[in-house]
Amino acid sequence: MKSKVNATERMKNLRMIRTSAVIRNPLLLEAVGLCPVVAIASTLKAAVFLALITALELIVCETLASRFLKNVKRYVRVPVYFLTGTVIVYPIMYLVTRFVPSLSLEFGVFLPLMAVNSLLALHCERVAVKRSVKDSFIDAVSVSVSYGAVTVLTGFLREILGNGTVSGTAVNLPVKFSVMLTPFGGLLILGFCAALLKFYIYRKYPQSSPDRAFNTSEVRSSLRGSLRELMNDDFNPYDEGEEGTAADSLTDADSLYKFRRKQSENSEKKKIKAEKSKKEEKKNKKPKKEKNKNTESKIRKNDAAEKLNSAAERTYLDDFSDMLTDLENYKQKEHNGTEGGDGE
Repeated sequence: MKSKVNATERMKNLRMIRTSAVIRNPLLLEAVGLCPVVAIASTLKAAVFLALITALELIVCETLASRFLKNVKRYVRVPVYFLTGTVIVYPIMYLVTRFVPSLSLEFGVFLPLMAVNSLLALHCERVAVKRSVKDSFIDAVSVSVSYGAVTVLTGFLREILGNGTVSGTAVNLPVKFSVMLTPFGGLLILGFCAALLKFYIYRKYPQSSPDRAFNTSEVRSSLRGSLRELMNDDFNPYDEGEEGTAADSLTDADSLYKFRRKQSENSEKKKIKAEKSKKEEKKNKKPKKEKNKNTESKIRKNDAAEKLNSAAERTYLDDFSDMLTDLENYKQKEHNGTEGGDGE
């Protein structure tokens, strides 16, 4: 039994590593953290240093997020990721400036910008706050290895093709391509690497399409969830509780439907106001029984509205929808009553 459990756990970890490092390679297929590699990794030394900083940030941030930030709201978690990256990067920046000034000059402004690396927020939100500390650590290590491998390969090729050196050691090359030291050269190498990786994935894992890396549904759902949290906390006109309400589960289609319905009802209200003067003249001619029926129907509607408003789980959107329904019923009854009065 234990062997089966261990085998299942091993397969799960291997699948996670394959997905994080290969199927969703952050640099080649998701284009996350691309700017530092293109701008900085023009030599092997700079590429190794960049890979180490990124790995340290990822491992620390994902582990902390999985351990402490699962119950924290999104718009609080993301600044915490960047603050953690700042705590990690700035001591390193001070040491590099103090002891390796040449490397500091090579990194320039991109070294402090590593504190707000988008790769941190993406993987912390995608994995760390949804899985265990162990799974988050495995994801951070696999992503760091894949990101670092591509970064080091890019720096090695750019240095040897552009400068004719490997880590400062001269290599006898007949031709040097100085354009490889520019951002264009970095993008060119990354483009060829991405094409080779896609070819490998299609051959080795045909059921896992690399194009899924560009699926933005996770980002949209994250932003939509953040907006709902802000609406519930900061804009709460009906004093609804922090517990889940019907408004939280509304989709874009529901919101669009209610908006269009509101527009149509506004146009109908204008028509009702235009006909109101004519109806008042006809009401004076109606018999007393007709008036009594109208008053009884109004009382019944008021009682029903009070019952609906007393429901504990209702929201202002539900109340608005019921008001529109009552308005349609009232308009229909008034129209039928007017026709009956004319017939008499």
